Amino acid sequence: MSRLATSESTGVSLSAREFLRRATHAEHVRLNQHPLLSGITRPGYPVGRYANVLVAYYHFYRVFESAIDESLTRLKHDFSYEDRRKLPWLAEDLDKLGIDPDSAAWTSSSRLAVPDALNASQVFGVLYTIEGSSLGGKVIAAHLAANLGLSASNGARFFTGYGEAVGTCWQTFAVRLESQLADSATRAQAGNAARLTFCTMEQVLDEQANHRPG
Repeated sequence: MSRLATSESTGVSLSAREFLRRATHAEHVRLNQHPLLSGITRPGYPVGRYANVLVAYYHFYRVFESAIDESLTRLKHDFSYEDRRKLPWLAEDLDKLGIDPDSAAWTSSSRLAVPDALNASQVFGVLYTIEGSSLGGKVIAAHLAANLGLSASNGARFFTGYGEAVGTCWQTFAVRLESQLADSATRAQAGNAARLTFCTMEQVLDEQANHRPG
């Protein structure tokens, strides 16, 4: 029996958060080991590589945040994503670096694999991945400040994220996650969506890994 099948069969005995953590472990580890991310907390990390990361995430969040907005509106769901948007943070950082991610030099012809119409469980699977990333972002922001001289107001707004409120923002989301994913069926759907989200993040990073603006 696969790891996912085992998790699904016992999923209700776990918290939704723990279920998703186990279901996405392999994808999460692989993403953290990506060549563009693996050295981001170390001295000597090139600012050009950092720019590649920001451009990759800009294109990712533009597509995924649009899908989140469309789905929450269509479902008439009461969860608000308004104050959690990351795309404006990425646009701000790229502007500080003098990069237009929508220019022909930086755009990609690849189509990201996002379901056309997410259901509520899938939305929360996507949100688990992107909201969870804000926890690690705070650590990365500290290293960007020390190694590259970047700050929330100077190129590191995205990784700074919610700042000192990151723990509160995560806990607020985690409470909603538990109420939304109360059974094995909804958790299985969320797990698949969360894995897809990690894999799509990896896809956009792959595209940027060897990119040089033309």
